[in-house]
Amino acid sequence: MRSRGTKIAFAALVGLSLLAAVFYFYAPGAFFSKGTETPKFRAGPSTELDLGQFFNAYWQRPIPLQGAPPSFFSDKESSLGPDACGSCHAQQYADWKESLHSRAMGPGPWGQIIDLTKQDPAGAISCMTCHAPLSEQSPQVAKAGDADGTLVANGAYDPQLQLRGITCAACHVRGHQRFGPPKAEGNITAKYPAGLPNHGGVQRTPYFERAEFCKDCHQFDPEYSLLVNGKPIQDTFREWQSSSWGKAGAACQSCHMPERRHLWRGIHDREWVKGAVRVEQSVEKNGSGAEGKLRLNLHVINAAVGHKFPTYLTPKIFVRAELLDQSGKALPRTTQEGIIGWDARFEDGEWKEYFDTRVAPGERFSKVFQWQAFEGARKIRAWVEVHPDHFYHVHFYPPYLQGSNLSADGRGLIERALRESGESVYVLYENIVDL
Repeated sequence: MRSRGTKIAFAALVGLSLLAAVFYFYAPGAFFSKGTETPKFRAGPSTELDLGQFFNAYWQRPIPLQGAPPSFFSDKESSLGPDACGSCHAQQYADWKESLHSRAMGPGPWGQIIDLTKQDPAGAISCMTCHAPLSEQSPQVAKAGDADGTLVANGAYDPQLQLRGITCAACHVRGHQRFGPPKAEGNITAKYPAGLPNHGGVQRTPYFERAEFCKDCHQFDPEYSLLVNGKPIQDTFREWQSSSWGKAGAACQSCHMPERRHLWRGIHDREWVKGAVRVEQSVEKNGSGAEGKLRLNLHVINAAVGHKFPTYLTPKIFVRAELLDQSGKALPRTTQEGIIGWDARFEDGEWKEYFDTRVAPGERFSKVFQWQAFEGARKIRAWVEVHPDHFYHVHFYPPYLQGSNLSADGRGLIERALRESGESVYVLYENIVDL
């Protein structure tokens, strides 16, 4: 079996961002006898375990096969599809459909995995441990009890479920048993339609409200993962842990799941970012026209992001300014820019870091724009432009499409991903100052 570091390095070559994985093997457990009135399930993680033990048991990846459902389950209770969950949990389902979790097997990841499934099944499974983590989402699984990681056909594979990405069951179902957080304050009873089965109830634990719940997909272990200039490609949990937010106990869910909404908003959401990042600017002007000097100081402050802004190498934030004439048209050769982000690229067989200007919590990125002459200028335009998918759009998808071993389906998906990654750009801040 390939080492964990080797798998992660390979996955990084194909551009997936959430890929660190260890193979765990399915061990069947005992189920209740048919006709028993009291619901019994294959033993899942005990909610009485301590924090580390619970998550070691809960986040085996791929998530082990659920096995046969209890005999008293209805078809809807037996289903692992998010639509079945949504029949009762309507708000959570509506949120999830709008989230990036539901698109974790979108055209970018799927365009790569569809070919990896044929060319390197183990590599495909490694990718899917974060992008589609249920074993039922994979056409192959590790053979039970085989320490060499031999893969066999998966009789429980559901190709439709595979493309649903990170589903409700990925976080809430183990051995067909439901898990979740303690009831929300003021929530006395769940409002289910009368007479509807309740899948045997739910095992509740406060661990669902801990940042560690998100760690397995949003933190690469620095000991085993690929490092770029000594840094894991995904280091979000540790960034949070060392921040004032982490030290104060404000978990990931506090910001990304307010009021338990299942939206997980982040860098792609303009309004969400505006609430966490502050921009300040000041203008200094000496003289005028050809003899004048003009200076703009612009600061982008990480006021309420609980980790670095941005947290890993995919996004770039462009801080720009230019001079405008009386009609509002940009004067030639006056545009200047600074870049916030981590510029790391895989070139000539290795990862290279060009710069890392990400902003830690409470810190700021400052850019000074200077013009020695500004004849004809009547205004300064300053703006901050966010490119959430910059790495893929510029440094990954174009060269990937030049590969000769892409299938027609894979190529079509990556071409779509390239288009979509260019459409996620937005202006976070813009200000025009009269001179």
